Amino acid sequence: MILRGKAGEPKFPGASRTIHYEISGAGRIDYQFVNEFRTGDVGDPHPVVLILTIDLSSH
Repeated sequence: MILRGKAGEPKFPGASRTIHYEISGAGRIDYQFVNEFRTGDVGDPHPVVLILTIDLSSH
């Protein structure tokens, strides 16, 4: 599920909205992805998944 409102806003330009992924019986992960992330002005762009939160508590 893609989060709505401020909670779902991308952390920086080029990032996706926050995706909330339920791990059945184990918890939740919120993440964003970037198709072409660079660590600086030089370097090759590469895809990256940004893990924002991991919640292992039960619902």
